[in-house]
Amino acid sequence: MNDNHHYLTVDLGASSGRVIITTVGNSIIQKEVHRFKNQPIQEAVLLVWPFEYLLQEILLGIQKAFEIEPNLESIGIDTWGVDYGYIGKDGLLLRNPVCYRDERTLQGQSLTNAFFSKEDLYEQTGIQHLRFNTIYQLAYDLKYEQKLLRNARTWLMMPDLIAYYLTGNPRIELTNLSTTSFYNPKEKNIIDALYRMGFNKDLIPQEIQPGEVYGYLKEDIVNTYHLKNVPVIAVCTHDTASAIHSIDVNHDDVYISSGTWSLIGKLLEQPLINLETYLASYTNEVGFNHQIRFLKNIAGFWVKNKIIEAFKLDKIDYQSLDQEINQNLTFNSIIDLDAPEFELGIDILEGIKHYCIKTNQSTPKTLAEYLALFNYSLVCKYKHHLETLERLTHIKTKQIIIIGGGSQNDLINQMTADITGLVVIKGDKEATSIGNALVQHQSKYPNFSKSELRRKNQCMFKPKNDLSKVYQKYQTILKGRII
Repeated sequence: MNDNHHYLTVDLGASSGRVIITTVGNSIIQKEVHRFKNQPIQEAVLLVWPFEYLLQEILLGIQKAFEIEPNLESIGIDTWGVDYGYIGKDGLLLRNPVCYRDERTLQGQSLTNAFFSKEDLYEQTGIQHLRFNTIYQLAYDLKYEQKLLRNARTWLMMPDLIAYYLTGNPRIELTNLSTTSFYNPKEKNIIDALYRMGFNKDLIPQEIQPGEVYGYLKEDIVNTYHLKNVPVIAVCTHDTASAIHSIDVNHDDVYISSGTWSLIGKLLEQPLINLETYLASYTNEVGFNHQIRFLKNIAGFWVKNKIIEAFKLDKIDYQSLDQEINQNLTFNSIIDLDAPEFELGIDILEGIKHYCIKTNQSTPKTLAEYLALFNYSLVCKYKHHLETLERLTHIKTKQIIIIGGGSQNDLINQMTADITGLVVIKGDKEATSIGNALVQHQSKYPNFSKSELRRKNQCMFKPKNDLSKVYQKYQTILKGRII
């Protein structure tokens, strides 16, 4: 493959957004042209995403990208899952999309008890029970936001909402739809329970598959920002689906998409839904070409970021900080990062201290000690779910591939190799935008194979240290025992 093809990837995460030019040829070359912060804001009683600000930043990034590379062929958008917005009868957003961390989601499950049990819902959808799953958010809307629903014409998830504002065409993309807990991956349809709850079927737009076209940029956007009229492609709009699509995953590999959240799993050909997977809270999300991302959604670097924020430092030298953490790895207190007291990130330092005290462990004092605790806790969590994955799938693991922003933390990569006894492959930091661009490319060239690309030499971490005693301690804590 000699020709270069240029694609624009919009990768919107729950803490920042990136607009990147990705060139696909004999290899993949990326150029970040715009980056912006993304934080939910308090609006009246709700924690919401500032959609107008996000859209303006995305449009600014698109404008910058065309100034740098006028031959961009298409645009693809990916975001996190579960969150959504309503379009009114005038074609405009009725209110800012509510953030999945808003406390209204605490009521969701109780509001659905009359319609289905958690077990029944999982049997139909294969989605890990999380209080912020879309179906629980919609249950809240049906109870408390009836005026909003009466005024709504269309319901759209975050990436589809952005695509709608760029093209004017409402569609619902499959990989993000599959995160809602109301999509059946076996039957490939939306479950009746959603409509029994009272949700209007007409609000849900036509489904669109990765590789299909939402439409072309609207004329007013093309004229205002001096753009070329290119198509907006439905990529794997769920960011994890895009990230996993960037790599070649064998059946005996485990992938970890590491960022705000950590998602650890295997790629399967069919959904794996049974009592064991329900009790272990494993999820079956759809990936490219209907492959199943069988995975566990666990706490990730969001906890680390909340710890750093709590210290209120003016400036952080992350390289020096990692060296200091490495020197403090003798401090081996451990927490369960997914314990309820850490879910909202409120008073994170006090929460960690309290957890250590109640489990009879030393409490951290310095930032380096808190982050050493985070490192130990994260890799122990990885080890635990590696064992669970092997038990549920009956597939032994040969190696671990870590992708996403967290893959750049070599200390955690090495600790993951040490605690699992497996080789760890360091993947791309921008795996999500690479997977995004590859779907755009494959929509034009269906016979293209990812194996055609010349990849950079992959960084590999082999086990060096024995962390078995650390993991034994973690298992004791996880079983609710006081050390």
